[in-house]
Amino acid sequence: MDFLLLLGVVVVIYGVLLFFDNFFKSCMRYPYEAFLKGTGLSVKFLRLQWHTTALNRSIVKWSTAYPKLLDLNFSLGVYLSVLLMPVASLLIIVSAFHTKSSGKASSDGAAGVSKAVAESVSLDLLIPGVNLPLNEIGYYIAALGINSVVHELGHGLAAVLEDVPIKGFGFHVMLIIPMAYTQLDSDQLNALKTWKRLKVLCAGIWHNLLLGAFTYLLFVTTPVMLSAIYRVNESVMVTHIKNNSPLLGARGLEEGDIITAINSCEVRNEASWYDCLLESLHSQPSYCISPDFVHLNDESVPISHKNDGLIECCSVDNTASNCFEYMVDVNEEDVALPQHMCLNIRKVVENSFGYCHQKPICSEGHCFKPMINNFTTILQIRRDRKPDVIYIGHPADLTRTIRISQFVPKTSIFRPGFADDIQLLLKYVTVFALGLSVINVIPCFGFDGQHIVSALLTNGLVVSRVPQKSKRDVIALCINIVGTLFVFILLTKVFWQMLFKALWQ
Repeated sequence: MDFLLLLGVVVVIYGVLLFFDNFFKSCMRYPYEAFLKGTGLSVKFLRLQWHTTALNRSIVKWSTAYPKLLDLNFSLGVYLSVLLMPVASLLIIVSAFHTKSSGKASSDGAAGVSKAVAESVSLDLLIPGVNLPLNEIGYYIAALGINSVVHELGHGLAAVLEDVPIKGFGFHVMLIIPMAYTQLDSDQLNALKTWKRLKVLCAGIWHNLLLGAFTYLLFVTTPVMLSAIYRVNESVMVTHIKNNSPLLGARGLEEGDIITAINSCEVRNEASWYDCLLESLHSQPSYCISPDFVHLNDESVPISHKNDGLIECCSVDNTASNCFEYMVDVNEEDVALPQHMCLNIRKVVENSFGYCHQKPICSEGHCFKPMINNFTTILQIRRDRKPDVIYIGHPADLTRTIRISQFVPKTSIFRPGFADDIQLLLKYVTVFALGLSVINVIPCFGFDGQHIVSALLTNGLVVSRVPQKSKRDVIALCINIVGTLFVFILLTKVFWQMLFKALWQ
């Protein structure tokens, strides 16, 4: 509902702007219209628009600086855009009818943490407030704005290169979606030969692909570029803990903590953080403990069986302890130890000689495994220059309530958020660049694909087989209707899922 509330606030703001726009046009018509004309601004229903011709000269200058290089660039864009069109169309058709199966979580709980981890690091449907954090909406808007400007700049540069005049360049915001546009002379554009017209029409798609490739390269190299001010691939830093996090407390985590390992798994970056959490659930930790420690700290009571099949050897009131099972190694000598014993969890972790959950073999001491259900585990979170945090619970508690950064500042001058913000913006620019390239190349009304199909049908090979222009127009119309239908089905599916998640989940 947060996203719907945001949209409601935006609609109210548009209503206020439209009211004052009509008010000034009625009371101060001439000076107000002169102001709008001078600034290029205009207020319309749920839309703000800015138009200017000030950039025309700059676009002409850029396009004539390296004409041969740009011509080669736009020619390559035609080939790749035409190849992308059937792939994108097939992708839209499959996506329109594909339904994800919602499998139930497995009995061992691994599916639960896997789903929690996947939801925290991946994007499904790009819907702010539903499965994308609403507090990142500024990144979405900035990424869309950058992609839109680069897209239209491609059209403008290609048009000037083919001697098509530019009437102006503008920017409008429809509700909260920013979009740039380039106003070209449509008559001269349609009068171009097929290849030249395709270079202009495909330039925007090609520029989005180039932008996506460039920002992805920056995204993967950001840790290297920022290695002078951040420590990377060594540990992660806690940047935020929710108030309802079970990790808060005197012996819990704090913002600014540097985490180096979870149990025996080293945490070096964000990916290894999630991998270690998954490993902690798939492979319950076992500990190497000395017999003397066991004899001194055993608090066992008569053994009983729980409803889940586990053995209980601790008192119900003893919440700090847990029943441990002695994992006998066939190669070791017989020792006078019971098979089950009640031990204090924190003391076991702090006094253990190491882990033995991979193989029940200890170079020192003996291997003991905690008897806990498969939905919880023991997490020993190792911190730099601070005592370890020992937590008993589900690893998904950490993914839901703790935010970490793989950028650990070398000095207090810089904060991890600076590098995280850069990577987050680069990620969204890359995703939107590839997404806009796919959606724009589809033969659909209002997209570049509509005009690309019409231009392809004027090719000499097509004209020789279908000489009547009316028939070619009908073919183009049918192709665009089919493409529009599948896009409509996909959008309807997306908005239905958005409404379902917002209202009923």
